[in-house]
Amino acid sequence: MSEENELKLEYVLFGFGILLCLAGAGYLAAQYVRFLSQGWQLLALVLTAGMFAFLGKYFESLDR
Repeated sequence: MSEENELKLEYVLFGFGILLCLAGAGYLAAQYVRFLSQGWQLLALVLTAGMFAFLGKYFESLDR
């Protein structure tokens, strides 16, 4: 297997892992949010958005 093909496979597996994590986090959040009040739901949404923003900035900095 050439180095270019290995790199493509790595990106495919990385993307698949991200999708699985997002699906799992979405499922757990949907189950958990049903039991929270409106204020706590908003806080959970803000924290989740902040977490993904932080991860996005982290992976962006790795690219440089």
